[in-house]
Amino acid sequence: MQQHYRPTYHFMPERNWMNDPNGTIFYEGHYHLFYQYNPYGDQWGTIHWGHARSADLVHWEHLPIALYPSNELGEVHCFSGCAVYDGAEPRIFYTSIGDGERNAATGAEQWTATSADGLLTWTKHPDNPVLTSDLHGGLDIREWRDPFVWRQGQEWLMVTGGAYEGKGCVTIYKSADLLRWTFLNFLHIDPEVALCECPLVYRQDDRYALIYSPGGIVKYLTGTMSADYRLVPDAQGIVDHAGWDGYYAPNLLIDDRNRCILFGWMPDAARGEFQDAAGWSGVQALPREMAITASGKLAMRPVPELRELRGRHSGQDELVREGGQRIAGAQSKAVELIAEFDLAGAAAPFGIGVLRSEDGREQTRIVVDPAAGGITIDRSESSLSPLPHKTPIAGGFEAENGRLKLHIFVDRTTVEVFANETACLSARVYPMLEQDAGVSLFGEAGRGALIGFDSWELNGVQFKQAAQ
Repeated sequence: MQQHYRPTYHFMPERNWMNDPNGTIFYEGHYHLFYQYNPYGDQWGTIHWGHARSADLVHWEHLPIALYPSNELGEVHCFSGCAVYDGAEPRIFYTSIGDGERNAATGAEQWTATSADGLLTWTKHPDNPVLTSDLHGGLDIREWRDPFVWRQGQEWLMVTGGAYEGKGCVTIYKSADLLRWTFLNFLHIDPEVALCECPLVYRQDDRYALIYSPGGIVKYLTGTMSADYRLVPDAQGIVDHAGWDGYYAPNLLIDDRNRCILFGWMPDAARGEFQDAAGWSGVQALPREMAITASGKLAMRPVPELRELRGRHSGQDELVREGGQRIAGAQSKAVELIAEFDLAGAAAPFGIGVLRSEDGREQTRIVVDPAAGGITIDRSESSLSPLPHKTPIAGGFEAENGRLKLHIFVDRTTVEVFANETACLSARVYPMLEQDAGVSLFGEAGRGALIGFDSWELNGVQFKQAAQ
């Protein structure tokens, strides 16, 4: 990937491979983001934990690598996990992977590390591993990994992902001291998938949200927890309809304003001629505020701090008609768009084109199909990605009073769409022309369905260099 494919305001390391967000935590005035990282190249391998922090979720400071595999202890990878603060010291939990018997499928262990200097350096606990598969008795739980820990009352609870008897599972444990753990139950078993990765639990009053990544589209369930630690769901849904095509393995934190902030990984699908010369791979999605609604659905919206990126604005009055389209004033590969549509008079597909060439022949299109109730990111006229070019919102979106509000962020190769704050769809796109930067509205959006439109050209961010 040439440098014009590199996003300008999304977080990513200076170079090399990055995947899952890990250990997201708000601590002493900063949002901390750890992430799966290969310091030796732009392909997956030798997984460490990278580290960055931010005071505002927009400007990030690169920090030294937090976790290294302890080769002398048989460790080859530090897989995903979480970070908590017990009032005395911050603590990381993660999955330790080695070779041979310590393999990821049947030999994973859960380890912990603590920090005495504000999360900059970490010491692995001498009693590691703090959890082994022996906790499960005779249960054969495979691909056991990705601990997520939270405090509930006077005890700590942990969930991990895995597979049991060919089905994806989420297991749950408890501890009084974060060192001695007891297996409680299967919080959830999903018979439709073979593996549940990166489980998260968010508690809002007496409701719980369980989020997990099953090797594709990230799922969630909301409901209550039974006395024997099973999730009793009353609603289910999809966190982001992209999956491997643009959003996977999220993690969350609760900040000092009691907001639940969700982070996610946007994989790079492109290989071959882009990836060979890239020197980097993987982008973190924009942070999202998340809440459980009265209906049990998850509501998600981009954090308002992102407004700081806004530059030149153009509105609905500045749209210029060109044939069956209207052309927006925004001319940038980094834009924010808010568009509202009246679906009552719209039957045929319509939508918004971004990363548009001057002659209009090439653009990535966000297509709304009112009849099907679906939204698609269509890259077929503007992308070199080898993945399927149409990424749909499966099952449609919820219209509010017959209206649809789209909130869209574009950053060179990333597109993130929020539909009425109840459905999200992301994608990686790789425009064929470096100068593709226009915005258009087509179909009914270019004629009568549009009732509100704003666009901003967004400023890039120069992240601080790693502390020495």
